[in-house]
Amino acid sequence: MTSKATGPSNGFTLVEILVVVTLIIIISAASIPYGLNFVRHYKITGAAQGIAGEIQKARAQAVKRNSGRGVLINFNYPQAAGYQFTSLDPDPMTGNWDGAVYPANPGYCRNAPASYGTVPTPPNNVVDPNPGAGVQSPHGHVIELPPDVVFDPGDRNALVFCNDGSVAAVNAAGAVGGAVLAQDGVDWILTVRDRMTQLTRVIRISPGGRVRVEQEP
Repeated sequence: MTSKATGPSNGFTLVEILVVVTLIIIISAASIPYGLNFVRHYKITGAAQGIAGEIQKARAQAVKRNSGRGVLINFNYPQAAGYQFTSLDPDPMTGNWDGAVYPANPGYCRNAPASYGTVPTPPNNVVDPNPGAGVQSPHGHVIELPPDVVFDPGDRNALVFCNDGSVAAVNAAGAVGGAVLAQDGVDWILTVRDRMTQLTRVIRISPGGRVRVEQEP
């Protein structure tokens, strides 16, 4: 048997290599803005979903505990861009309530007033519990928003959930000025904003306690 010898294979020319490299650079450059845009949207959306999750957790705690006075979730507390939920029920062992922290012991959830007064000045109820600071009732961990993400506007405020999961009261004044919570019809609206990109996300809370994240138009 005989085989036919093949000649040497031809390689790529310099022009062909330059064309391929140029195409790769152009495609990569075009995709960078899309990648950055995805990261920016992911950051603000993730922050809003995290807040929505904590709101749902506060609501679930109110139902689980069969809370008589409700579970409060504070925004911009105990520091700006932080949030935390707090039970307004007294310590189950001692019966003591955080009377030294809040202006007055609120009534039962069904008879709650429209406002619980100003949110207490930090850091009174950061530690769970901290009798030295007048704190007896259970508290959740303090959670901080991602860097450059803030509540918009940046005022201190709170929602209260009852044992049936409904929103019973809202602090609409805050300790430092206007409300961080707006009202759209019967729903409460909480907005978060990325200060670098100005992207926003809206968290909508219905009177029945339903929570959803939506993109601000």
